[in-house]
Amino acid sequence: MAGKTGRRGWGWIRRMPSSKRYQASYIGPDLARHYAPGTFGTRMDAERWLGDERRLIDQDIWTSPKQRAAQRQAEAVTLNTYADRWIEQRNVKPGTKIEYRRLKAQLITDTIGKVVLRNLTPDAVRAWYAALGTKTPRRNSHAYGLLHAICATAVTDQLIASNPCIISRAMNPVRKREPVILSIDEMARVVDAIQPERYRCLVLVAAWCGLRWGEVTELRRKDIDELCEVISVTRAVTHRGSCRIDTTKSGKARAVVVPPHIRADLKHHLEVHVAKSPDTLLFSAMRGGCHLDDWAFARSVFSPALKTVGREGVRIHDLRHFAGTQTARVGNLVETMNRLGHSTVKASLTYQAMVSGRDREVAEALSALAYGSDANTTV
Repeated sequence: MAGKTGRRGWGWIRRMPSSKRYQASYIGPDLARHYAPGTFGTRMDAERWLGDERRLIDQDIWTSPKQRAAQRQAEAVTLNTYADRWIEQRNVKPGTKIEYRRLKAQLITDTIGKVVLRNLTPDAVRAWYAALGTKTPRRNSHAYGLLHAICATAVTDQLIASNPCIISRAMNPVRKREPVILSIDEMARVVDAIQPERYRCLVLVAAWCGLRWGEVTELRRKDIDELCEVISVTRAVTHRGSCRIDTTKSGKARAVVVPPHIRADLKHHLEVHVAKSPDTLLFSAMRGGCHLDDWAFARSVFSPALKTVGREGVRIHDLRHFAGTQTARVGNLVETMNRLGHSTVKASLTYQAMVSGRDREVAEALSALAYGSDANTTV
């Protein structure tokens, strides 16, 4: 390298041909080339910067110039400021961003959000989480999960050294309310009690096909095949901020085969209650052709039907739990995941564990193995 322009005892200085300024760089202890944050008006200024960098290396306190610049920036950045930028840059659905903003505004902004990011410690996070109380464990879990994700990105950005969110099981709280799962006979009686009659098929599809509320209320005539054997689940409707049609929760479309015992009900519903246009909603609101609201449906239709059969306290989402447990009785884990549209095994594993009578079936199957073994044993 001797004799080349810009070469010196340590580091490198180059005069920029366009601006007549000087650029300085060097090979650091990490064997990577590092450049000064900007250019210099004189060669002496560039020399001074290189000298300062060399002293940091000699004193064994060196970090890269980019990392130091990020740390200086973080000194004035609060969690609120960083979180707002994080949410805006997140590549998620609009409804998810709305939920992030809601959680931040309600639980983070006026408390731990005021803390400077570099001062965020595990102790501060624990104090914040404890102050949320115990009445809303699911909401608290979502807020903690949001904070954990934000801090994980801050670690990647080298703004903090480690993630301060280290509370064990904070994102997996114990359920405050267990789902209420009707028996097959009870479900049939609830369906018979649904009024008006045009909503009976909605309960059947939700209970036996496992569609989410946003998926079942966005179903249109074009999503049902001619024989009423397959439902194409490609969209869902959300009401966060405004009524918005989006992809399914997992972002993936799926085809759900309709159980034969409800196909006639689905065909009848299409013939009697759904207009011929392919884009007509299968289950529209009581007034007008817009989407059904879950709260209004529960109050006016679902709860009265439950009351007539003596099973109050069942929520609309419990219909999906019914579907999950019934599917788990006859299908394996992968089949349950595919039918319900789960993107991870966790939820489907829950249904596998919840199946009523499954332990007895397994025990009987083990006995069948033992009987078969005895039959083949010769004395």
